[in-house]
Amino acid sequence: MNPVFLTIARGGLRAAVGLAASIAALVLPAPQARGQAAPESLERPDGRRVEGHMEGDARSGFRFVPRDGGAPLALEPGCVVHQGGPGPDLLASPPPFHVLVGEAARLSGWLRGLTGATVRLGVGWQSGEVTLPRPCVQAIVQQPGEARVLVEDFEALDPARWSIRGPAELVDQPHLSQRRSLRLRAEGAELTYTLEEPLGKGRLDLAFFDDGSVVAGRQSVLEPAFRGVAGRSVIRVILGWSEETLAVESPSGPALAVQRLARRRGWHRLSLRFGPDLTEIAVDGQELAHGKGPDGPLIAIHLATRTTAAGAAPKALAAHFDDLQLIRFAEPPASLEIDISQDEARLVVGDQLYGEIPHADAERVVMAVDGRPVVLRWGEVAGLYFRRTPLQGTPIAGLLVRAEWRAAPGGQPGTLDFAEGALTAQSATAVTLETPYSGTLTIPRSHLRRVVVLGQGRRLVLDVSAHHLGDEISVTPPLLDPPQPEGLTGLTLERTFTLEKLPDQPAELVLDVLEVVGESGDSRYSQQVRNGELRTYVEVNGRRIDYLNRYIKTRNQTPERIRLPIPPGLLRAGQNALRIEVTGTDSPPKLFDDLGILQIALEFPQ
Repeated sequence: MNPVFLTIARGGLRAAVGLAASIAALVLPAPQARGQAAPESLERPDGRRVEGHMEGDARSGFRFVPRDGGAPLALEPGCVVHQGGPGPDLLASPPPFHVLVGEAARLSGWLRGLTGATVRLGVGWQSGEVTLPRPCVQAIVQQPGEARVLVEDFEALDPARWSIRGPAELVDQPHLSQRRSLRLRAEGAELTYTLEEPLGKGRLDLAFFDDGSVVAGRQSVLEPAFRGVAGRSVIRVILGWSEETLAVESPSGPALAVQRLARRRGWHRLSLRFGPDLTEIAVDGQELAHGKGPDGPLIAIHLATRTTAAGAAPKALAAHFDDLQLIRFAEPPASLEIDISQDEARLVVGDQLYGEIPHADAERVVMAVDGRPVVLRWGEVAGLYFRRTPLQGTPIAGLLVRAEWRAAPGGQPGTLDFAEGALTAQSATAVTLETPYSGTLTIPRSHLRRVVVLGQGRRLVLDVSAHHLGDEISVTPPLLDPPQPEGLTGLTLERTFTLEKLPDQPAELVLDVLEVVGESGDSRYSQQVRNGELRTYVEVNGRRIDYLNRYIKTRNQTPERIRLPIPPGLLRAGQNALRIEVTGTDSPPKLFDDLGILQIALEFPQ
């Protein structure tokens, strides 16, 4: 184990406690390698695993080549290609927004713009924006329990946002993201952001560049300021240059235990979590300090260079900052009302506003509530939920897969994104998907966690929105979305769809369902289904073709994908009609199954 400095920082006191005869600080980890090759394995439908790699193309087909030199294996439905890449670089800024497209996709990134027609999203894993049709997007949400108060990429300095003192400028090099970073010269400069409202609990993320210089009497610092009972207090995080380690001081509290980290040249990311009960400071995932919470809420952020001794600073000495984010923590509301016929802004405090959302961007949401304009900042908004309008997707064809990848560093479960589509290309560095709603996605192989093979053929998504059929409000897990049954009676769902031409191959209606009573179960309800009651029937172009219950072999408490064959000759070029109807029990009181239809698609398997 490397020995460390343990410093108690409070009231200017810094008492170093040596944990070994020769004291040294923990060294910051080296930057994570980019583009690192990921080990791969194929999990076959019978559970057997084979080490190797995926290869091929859309024309010749994709296959898995075993490492031991065995014959290539076909990628059959149910196969899973597991990837073990490092994921996004530890310095990458966590994407603040998640765009939810039902069971078809979840994409994380930076909201570039929302209109009545489109949603534009910047993502960290491919160049260019991802543009989605607005009707397919079910919601745009922030991380549960979080709301962004400030995001600053230092591509421009807004004097209305920042108070600037001394020589501060934007430079091209070095920078971490986009094109520029903030440069504060060492002779003394300061940027101050004053919060519109004090923030009692949250997280401050900041990227900083360390050039490795050690210069006595000069400091580069981050100073969050808090409003305490006895007045203003600051926590001073010393990022350079007077010492060979990172350090923390809290001249007027709170008391912090500081484990100094040895500086290392390059970009690093600092994260400060604060609240009434706790302060935690980490750099590149390593703890720098922890202790009691500040006496009051955060009121300002200072980025500064300081002079603590006489003499001129070296001309080239400067601090560089990039990718600052201030996040507010809040408890998600325990209960909600959902109205799928209107747009909704769900506020951090638990309130809900209904109306129409014509515009949103990275800073604010513009909404009409009862005909009156309302402007909300993202620090107030937990998420936007949109009226559900069916939208037929773009047809895709080939090897149909579900790709899952890490969109943020750290490997937490909530950082996994996914998309369903047709695999069109793969290389040593990336895989490419054609998707029904989000166009072409090129996903770095280093970010991939797994690729689930769904089948080979042509797929047309008819409706990606979730629906609740039945007659009761869903109050017990697994909760249906929306909780209230929809439609005039809650017992039918009707959709029309258009086929430009009919492929010369069998067709299947593919449904993602939840809470459907299975015919083969042992419950009383399953017996009623076998007797012809409580069934959910499907009609295509006026003809009843099947019922869902006979395809369910489990309790269906998690989403399942079922496939109903469509009789030949029933589909037609042009417009077609689909009807799903829930039927009840024969004897009174009339009972109905309550179930979720999460996605509807048409497939022509090969």
